[in-house]
Amino acid sequence: MVKAASQELYNAECQAIADSPTISDAELKKLLDTRAKTKTERHQQRKAELSRRYEVEVTPNLVEKDDDGWYPQLRMHYYLTLGREFLNNRDAKRAKAQLEAGENSVWKPDFNKGQLLPAVLLLENLNLLQFLTPDVQLRGSDEKLVEFKALAVQHRHVIKNYLNVSISEKHTPIAIAQKLLAKIDLKLDYVGRLGKRENRECVYQFVAPDDQRDSIFGQWLNRDELFLSESVSVTNNIELQTQVTDTTSQILEEVVSSPQGQTWKGLKLKLQQGLDSIGSCYSELISKVGEAVGVADGEPFWNGYLGQWQIAVNFASGCKSVLCDWLVIVN
Repeated sequence: MVKAASQELYNAECQAIADSPTISDAELKKLLDTRAKTKTERHQQRKAELSRRYEVEVTPNLVEKDDDGWYPQLRMHYYLTLGREFLNNRDAKRAKAQLEAGENSVWKPDFNKGQLLPAVLLLENLNLLQFLTPDVQLRGSDEKLVEFKALAVQHRHVIKNYLNVSISEKHTPIAIAQKLLAKIDLKLDYVGRLGKRENRECVYQFVAPDDQRDSIFGQWLNRDELFLSESVSVTNNIELQTQVTDTTSQILEEVVSSPQGQTWKGLKLKLQQGLDSIGSCYSELISKVGEAVGVADGEPFWNGYLGQWQIAVNFASGCKSVLCDWLVIVN
């Protein structure tokens, strides 16, 4: 009876959040800055946060799934598939924000926790997506599953570090696959025990879930594509302005591919930093690009200790010695 009453109260709470009126960004910011909130205000804030996180209609089911930790699983699945090309920018933006908040220093545990690329690369190398083909029956004795288990067991310590999933020799290939698929909130469905009487095996197959994730992925994809296109547009505008004023240059190519095999030709050089991680907001990008652009002062010199060309570059904040990997030729 206690459990039933608790579930009834929780369902009412989820429904109240979903039924709350939609608020603007300004109203949400005001609520975030408010310490003492009424119950209605807490519901409004929660709905606004869910609406901006998933970018779909907020329903009681969505509230419950988010409470169960659905967002990290969904985000991992998105960056493993449709959003893969945007992952580098996402991680770079996160790292940049942590550096700025920590005044050019980061707390390593927080930094590692905020980076998704290592976990995604690990799942890619394990070829986890091979199990997501519908109507394909899978047995533990399948050759690809045996190879999958061997690879996972070999790298079990790395998997534990980056995915917090424990794997051992005792686990069957299907059990390992289920553990890793749980990181993106997916699973293999049990079909039955098939085969001859003396050699029957458990058979599984993947059935795509009906949980609205396709709609959410579509919204996220549109958001990332729009943001990327607008960022590129901002970069092009900055480069166009710098060509007119002759204060910066457009990046064309690296100075040297084999420093020892080429001689310095005295070309005019300029440096442009920070534009690879274009995830910054536009105003921040425009305000800081002037400080991030420097002009080479003198000619490169070979640093035998580092095995790399270096050059002195004048920035707005002063002259610094920079590795030539950052330099570009200006024709």
